[in-house]
Amino acid sequence: MPHNGIWGMFLYSDTIKAFISRVREDVRDIVNNEMSLKMDRSRVLHKGILYPLNIIVFEDNSRLGYFDSRTYELGLSKKLMYTAHDRVLKNVIRHELAHFWAYIIHGPQVMHGEEFKAICRSFNWDTDVERAYSNVQIENDKIEGDLKTQKLLERLKKLLALSSSDNPHERELATLKANQLLLEHNLDMTRTQSKEDETVYVKRVLEASRKQTKHVAIYEILKTFFVSPVFNHGRGIFYLEVIGDKTSVELAEYVAHFLDHELEAMWKDVKKKNPTFKSIAAKNSFMRGVSKGYVEKIEDQKKKSAQSFELALIEKNLAHKLHTVYSRIGHSSMSAGTHHSGANAAGIESGRNLSIKPGISAGKSGKTLLLS
Repeated sequence: MPHNGIWGMFLYSDTIKAFISRVREDVRDIVNNEMSLKMDRSRVLHKGILYPLNIIVFEDNSRLGYFDSRTYELGLSKKLMYTAHDRVLKNVIRHELAHFWAYIIHGPQVMHGEEFKAICRSFNWDTDVERAYSNVQIENDKIEGDLKTQKLLERLKKLLALSSSDNPHERELATLKANQLLLEHNLDMTRTQSKEDETVYVKRVLEASRKQTKHVAIYEILKTFFVSPVFNHGRGIFYLEVIGDKTSVELAEYVAHFLDHELEAMWKDVKKKNPTFKSIAAKNSFMRGVSKGYVEKIEDQKKKSAQSFELALIEKNLAHKLHTVYSRIGHSSMSAGTHHSGANAAGIESGRNLSIKPGISAGKSGKTLLLS
C-alpha cells in the first residue's frame, strides 16, 4: 500500500476508463475462478460482508501497482496500459489481490512475508506473482511533456519565491506575474486540448484522521490555483484531492504541503501577539480569515489579468474535469461554529500578506518498478 500517506498521480480519460473496464473483468475472473470467492460488480463477498474493490490508474515512476486497505483501492500504473503483456498485467493484478486478501484475513500488517507468500501459493499462482518487483521493459513517458511541465513549475516557483520578498512592490509584482503565468497556461490548455480523450490528473495532497477548519482554508486557497479540490474519505482517514491538468495539480500539491505547515506557524505567531486568542473558536475564525484574505487578493488580481469570459471558460473546463472524475459530488464545507471577530480580522490581514514560499522536491529515477 502507499507508504506514509503518499499517493501517486491518478489519471482519468476515456481510454483509461476503457482500460479500467477491461481490468475489472480480469479482476472478477481471478476473484471468482482462481480465488473461489464471489465478486459481483465491484464488491467481494466474504462471510456475509461485501468489501469494495475500487480500480484506479496512477502515474508513478517507482511502482507498477498497489493495494490500499484504507480506501480499498487496487492501483495500476499507467505504464501497464501500453506496454505490458496480458500475462504480466494479470500477474500484477494477482499480486495486489493477494494483498487485498491478506488484509481481509490477517489485517494491515502483512506485507511480503511468509503469510503473503502462503496466500499466493494457496491459489496456485506461480512465483512471479509473489515478487515485490518486476523487471518488465517499459517505454518511457513522453519526456517532452514532462520537461515542459517541470520548466513551467520551476518558473512558477521562482516567482512565488520572489512573492515572499521584503520589498512590497517586488512581492506584489511577483505574485501578479505568477498568477498571470498560471492563468495563461490554463487558458492555453482550455483552448487547445480536445475534450474527447483529455487526460485529467488527480492527486491526494493531504490526509488526516479528521477534517479541521485549517483543511477547509487550504481547500479554498487551492481553488485559486486552477484546480478543483475535493474532500474524500477512507477507513479512519479523510484526504484532500486536487483535480486538473498536470501542471496545476503538481503546483497545488506543493502549495498544499506548504500551507499545511505555514498556517499553523501563522497561528502561533498571531497568538503570541494576541494573548486573548486562546480558544478553538479563535483559531477556526483565524483560519477562515486567512483563506478569505488570500482568495480576495488573488481574485482581484485575476480580474485585472483576464477578461470575465476567459475566467468563465477556465471554470467551465475545470467543471468538466471534475465531472470526468466524480459525476456526482456535493459542496465541501464545515459548520462555521462560534465566530471570533478579532481573530478573523487578524486572519484576513494575514491572508492578504500570505506568500507561498518554494520548497525542494527530489526527482525520481530507477528502472525497477515496485509492487506494494
